[in-house]
Amino acid sequence: MTSGPAGTLAAGACFLLATVAHARRWGIGSWLGAAGAAILAGTLAAQGLRAGHWPLASEYEVALAFALGTALAGLALSAGRDWPEPTEGDHTVQAVTAALAAALVAYARFGLPAFKRAIQPLPPALDSAWFPLHVGAAALGYGALAMAGAAGLVWLVREAARPGAEQLMDRSVGAGYPLLTLSMLLGIVWAQAAWGRYWSWDLKETWTLITWLIYTLYWHLRRRPGWRGHRLAWLALAGLGAVLFTFLGVGWLARAVGLESLHLF
Repeated sequence: MTSGPAGTLAAGACFLLATVAHARRWGIGSWLGAAGAAILAGTLAAQGLRAGHWPLASEYEVALAFALGTALAGLALSAGRDWPEPTEGDHTVQAVTAALAAALVAYARFGLPAFKRAIQPLPPALDSAWFPLHVGAAALGYGALAMAGAAGLVWLVREAARPGAEQLMDRSVGAGYPLLTLSMLLGIVWAQAAWGRYWSWDLKETWTLITWLIYTLYWHLRRRPGWRGHRLAWLALAGLGAVLFTFLGVGWLARAVGLESLHLF
C-alpha cells in the first residue's frame, strides 16, 4: 500500500507557496513553511504507525525526512532574525531552502516508483534502537547543511543579499556539522555492536566521510580572513553537492558497479 499521497502533495504545495512568499518578501512565508513541516511530520508519523516501525527505512521515507529536516532548519535557523525586519539575504535564503524542501518532496512523491513508496516490513539489519537515532540525526543534519548550501548559492548570485546569507551560512553549518558528526558516531557504535566492526569502507560510509571532511574544512577555515566570502560560499555549495550525492547518487553508483551495501535502499 502506498502511504500519504495527499499529505505529501499538501506539504509540497506549502513549501512551494513559502518559496514564492519569501521571494516576494511576504510575511506569511514562515507560516507556510511551518504548515508544510507540520503536514509532512504528520504524514511520516502516519507512515510509521501503519508500518509498525520508525518511518526511516526506505528511500521514500528518508527523502521525506530529509525534506522535513530542511524545512525545520529554515524555520529554526532563521528564528529571531526577522525582528525588526528581515534582510534581503534572510528572505532569499529561506526561499531557496523552501524550494529545496519542495524538490525533495517532489522527488519522493513523483521521482520514485510506486513499489518504493509502499510500506515495507523493517529489514532485520535495521531492527535496532540505534536505527532511528542514527538516521534521524542524519536527516536533521542534512537539512541544516542544505540550508547552508542555499545560503552559499545566494551569496554567490545575489550581491545585495550577502550579509544575511553569510550569517545564515555560518549558523547552518554550525548546526548541521555537529549533527552529521553525531550521526556518524552513532553509526560507528551501531556497526560495532551489530557486526563487530566500526567501519567497513562501503560506498555510503566513504561518501559520508568525504562530506564530513568538507564541512570540517569549512569549520576550520571560516575565521581566516582570506577565506571569508566567495571561498566559503563555494565550499558550502560543494558540501551540499556531496550531501545530495551521498543521498541520491551513491545508490545509483553502487548498483551500476554491482556493489552490495547495508546502506542501499
